[in-house]
Amino acid sequence: MKIITWNLNSRTNLETLNKQCDYLKEQDLDLMTLQEVTLNSQEFFKDYFKNWNVLSSFDFVSDKSVLVKKRKYGQLIISKDPITPIEPFSSMPFPERLLSGHIKNKNIEIHTTHVPPGSSNGVIKVQHFEELYKFLAKRKDIQKILTGDFNSPKLELETGEIITWGQKVSSSGKVRIAVNPKWKNECSGERWDSAERNIIQNHKSLGLVDMFRAKNGYMDNSGSWFTNKGVARRYDHIFGSKGISILGSHYDQKPREQKYSDHSPLIVECNIL
Repeated sequence: MKIITWNLNSRTNLETLNKQCDYLKEQDLDLMTLQEVTLNSQEFFKDYFKNWNVLSSFDFVSDKSVLVKKRKYGQLIISKDPITPIEPFSSMPFPERLLSGHIKNKNIEIHTTHVPPGSSNGVIKVQHFEELYKFLAKRKDIQKILTGDFNSPKLELETGEIITWGQKVSSSGKVRIAVNPKWKNECSGERWDSAERNIIQNHKSLGLVDMFRAKNGYMDNSGSWFTNKGVARRYDHIFGSKGISILGSHYDQKPREQKYSDHSPLIVECNIL
């Protein structure tokens, strides 16, 4: 099974949408999980992949008027195999940021998410992580794949240590708990750190492995999003159940370099038993 996760950067220009779809088609994928889709762009993807099985998180939003500003982003799952939607987890601040389905003939659940960035959403990011963890904890023993843009971690060290956005690294390299002063009245650094870490580092407690790190180790410093100063952040992830055999896992930098999106997609090839 060949899987991709990709934040599409909410592009709506028809030329760019065509390039994104052509790129996806060229990859010979079995499963696509796409984030930062808009109400307008989802129609383009549904039409382009009309012979596939498509789920959209927008389809579960009864009042579309809420899908503006910070809530304008949704998720798509596009599968070669028939896929049945799983009831949305409505306790999240932005429920449309999580989309789940079940592929019966492979006996596996697919979950994709786009965690709201903390820089503009504050504690909403923390709440999203907390609710996502609760949702997945109830499905610990179910074979599953979790993908998406998690806007975390802040940094990964070659030792495997995770630095979250609830921490700060001093010029001397010392790490301490800290939260952006903008949000200090909403959330403690300890809570922020724990919320991110429960998925990004402690995913084993959910029966998951990081399918990129499991294959490539921590010496690989690939990123999926880059700051204006060129600092790489590995925000986009694919986690899978322990029993899944990982054949390959890499970030394709070309679509980002060609400006199809500001994120590089992560592609994983695996055998699902």
